[in-house]
Amino acid sequence: MKKKLKKIKIEKSDMNRKMKKLSISLCIACLTGIMAAGCTEETDSDKHLPDGKYPMAFTAAVDGLTVTRAGTADGEWTTTDRIAVQVSDEIKIYAPSNNGNNVTLTSDDPFYWQRNNETKTVSAWYCGDGSTASEGGNVEKVPTSWSVQSNQEEKGYQKSDFLYAAPKDISFSDTDKSLAFTHQTARVVINIKKAEAAMEADVISSVVIGYENNLALSGTYTAPTEGNATDTWNTSGGTMGTITPKDITASGSSDILKTYAALVIPQNMSEQKFIAVSLRDGNTYYYTPQGTDADLKSGTQYTYNITVKHDRLEVVTAGTNVEWGSEKTETVTSRIVAKSFTAGNLKNGDYYYSDGETSDGGLRKIYTDGSTEMLNIAPVLTDQNGNERTCIGIVYWVGDIRDDNYGLLNSKFSNGMHGLVASLWDMRDPDSEELKMLWTYGGYEDVNKWLAKAMLLDGNPRPEDFKSIRVTDKMQGYANTIALKEYNKYVEGKDGDGYGKDGSNRVKPVKCLDAFETDHPSPQNSSGWYWPSIEELEYVCWGQGATKRGISGMEMLNTQIEKVRGELIEKTFYWSSTEGSYFYSAHCVNFNGGYENSGGGKHERPYRVRPLLAF
Repeated sequence: MKKKLKKIKIEKSDMNRKMKKLSISLCIACLTGIMAAGCTEETDSDKHLPDGKYPMAFTAAVDGLTVTRAGTADGEWTTTDRIAVQVSDEIKIYAPSNNGNNVTLTSDDPFYWQRNNETKTVSAWYCGDGSTASEGGNVEKVPTSWSVQSNQEEKGYQKSDFLYAAPKDISFSDTDKSLAFTHQTARVVINIKKAEAAMEADVISSVVIGYENNLALSGTYTAPTEGNATDTWNTSGGTMGTITPKDITASGSSDILKTYAALVIPQNMSEQKFIAVSLRDGNTYYYTPQGTDADLKSGTQYTYNITVKHDRLEVVTAGTNVEWGSEKTETVTSRIVAKSFTAGNLKNGDYYYSDGETSDGGLRKIYTDGSTEMLNIAPVLTDQNGNERTCIGIVYWVGDIRDDNYGLLNSKFSNGMHGLVASLWDMRDPDSEELKMLWTYGGYEDVNKWLAKAMLLDGNPRPEDFKSIRVTDKMQGYANTIALKEYNKYVEGKDGDGYGKDGSNRVKPVKCLDAFETDHPSPQNSSGWYWPSIEELEYVCWGQGATKRGISGMEMLNTQIEKVRGELIEKTFYWSSTEGSYFYSAHCVNFNGGYENSGGGKHERPYRVRPLLAF
């Protein structure tokens, strides 16, 4: 009978395709219709399951579950937890049938399988505040917002927990009917090291996450879709505050004095006071993270190992931005902010344009160690009227240097000046166009001795107090440049060895300035381009305010110069306009470390030159 049936079905299929004879098609259609009816009834009977006999049960595990379940320290589900399970559009309450991490979820009123070939889309969620229990506020739908507790010292920690298992297709025949729950909050763990100012537990008065209500305690939430573990949070308009974390100090630890944990709404706490440690002596120290060290995300644990110094916090991040339970270590030292800025403040790193105006370069903080924090701000290549302009330099020093230049800048800045700009380019040798040049044309003499006797500078009487270009503690590059230009006139107008129009005693970099000014015109309201003194050049390398040598200034400048496609400052020697203590030498700076050198032979060592201007 079955073979005959199979044969008839094949004939029906064949005749339906060809449609050669209407009478044969009708006959076969009638016969196969009768047969198909018998087969359908037999298949439905095989697939249909008895009502109420096959309840849906699921296994449940929590990714990275630690110290969140019902206040225990081993990360277990308990039989008192209540979980909302959604199948299609219907929601029912399930509970773990046993304690543990990987448990079976069952219900007194379960969903039932109806057919042995069906597939259901299943999702589930758990709220630590009990709102997924019977008649709770989050039983009928997934929460669209969530709040964590401000005080998580006791039950507030557990009440802050929110878990979600994203939609998953599960079939009756599947052997794996598991739901993978993921924490939708972030977890912050703080380890206070037993060291320095915190050798005893009673030294610590309090540990708080957040400062003066800068931490979001609530946010709106969009549940993840199938195939995703976590989704998006929006904290705008949410409740703000701080969190007192739970003390989870483990016994027997030799180097950890105290350990705290808190569940936190996902948010970015970069550049904000994030962790405050207060001591019994009345001192409070703050950790202000940088970059992504506190860009808190769902399902992620952030561990901060803190050494309380006598004047600050030293923080080592261990496991930041990794799944709960993973380990990763990197060092981040808590830094003290020396000065903060807004977009409207004139500051180092600002762009300087051909029209004499500046725009925000993105500097927001300078730390006491000389390092900086900068936003990625692009230059503005049109003025307020829409006219095009070019960026010709970067502000690297803010302040007034007129007094250092013996009054020679006063006529240009009668109403005060703003600061100094480093050019985007190095100067070229005036003869060979090479990027390196000698200080002179191959000869040398005591320029300082000439200056002491000079009567005129740039057509004006030499200021009485300007008698030396060997001064190392003044930003007098403008005055030095005026003097060296006058000195070249003196050499070119005198006869003798090293003198004359092509005399080898001439100073080469000041010969470059006219050509540089032609190629890169300076604004009329500026000093014009000049050759920096040793003090000005040091701060180009070190950065304004630095108390020791380094390259923070160069790094900041190069970050900005790269954005406008200028020539990066190289890690090599640069000449200053300051003559050395020996008349055959001059001062230079090695930008590969920031070391100043006063022994450079003017006549024999080719170095680079980077011009400045005052504005």
